[in-house]
Amino acid sequence: MSFLQAIWTDLREKRLWPVAVALLVAIVAVPVVLAQSAAPTAPPPSSTPNAANPSQSAKLAVINVETTTGSGALKGASERDPFIQQVTTTTTTTTGGSTTAPTGTTGTTGATGSTGSTGSTGGGTSTGTGTGGSVPPAPTTTPTLTPNPPFVGLTSDEAYHVTLAITDSSGGFDTIDPLPRLSLLPSDHEPLLIELGVLKGAHRVLFAVQPGTVVSGPGTCTPGPIDCQILSLAEGQTEHLSMQSPTGVVSVALFAVTGITTDQYSSAAAADAARRSVSAAGLTLLNKSTLNALSLFSYDPSLGAVVDLRNLTVGGS
Repeated sequence: MSFLQAIWTDLREKRLWPVAVALLVAIVAVPVVLAQSAAPTAPPPSSTPNAANPSQSAKLAVINVETTTGSGALKGASERDPFIQQVTTTTTTTTGGSTTAPTGTTGTTGATGSTGSTGSTGGGTSTGTGTGGSVPPAPTTTPTLTPNPPFVGLTSDEAYHVTLAITDSSGGFDTIDPLPRLSLLPSDHEPLLIELGVLKGAHRVLFAVQPGTVVSGPGTCTPGPIDCQILSLAEGQTEHLSMQSPTGVVSVALFAVTGITTDQYSSAAAADAARRSVSAAGLTLLNKSTLNALSLFSYDPSLGAVVDLRNLTVGGS
């Protein structure tokens, strides 16, 4: 006890006893405070299951924080479906225009164009335009095509009705409806073609190609494209008509057969008269023609069509 009294006396003399008392109180109070804060806090009564009533515990909702979902969209931001590919467009400029294609897709750009058979009389082939020539302007409107019914031949009171469209110098086209048989194209003053009539057994129209005339396109030539004397053109096919000149090939026009139909008459006699009706100017020019291929095709008024004699067999018709 004398040791503790000596310490207390020393603290009093140095006036340090209040510090010693404070330290003593802290040593006692701190463990008590820490023990109280470490004690578990009682949960709210509403979420505590009742041990005396197991059914109440089973009724409580169990929430899995990993499966619950919430609203993750930002306010003011537009929603985006991640399963829909977002496509942006880019503009690729090409010669004569621009093409818009979606980014991320690959496409091919093809050039529109076609090369048809060429034919000419007087020797040589044609590409449609030569030295000193000019291509006629494209039509500003498209001619209307007449639906083409299945070929069943003509009845005794019917005759063929041919419609043709040909470009003019103003950039449009003229429609000739109906086109009389043996009509001269593009005109009586510039007879480059003679319309011979509808070919039997097919929806095609035949034209006699006059010397110095050049045709190019999808039509079929007889005897061949090098020396085209008879041009066979189906409905809807567009042919390029040109002519030879001292300076080269000069473009004249584009033309197409836009309709091959039939007209019905009141009697067989009226239909026969329509089948025999021809252009006087064309008949005159045809009678003077020296085209060898004309002998391969013969117009039969009883059929109202041109017969291809090459398809005939011996003893048949």
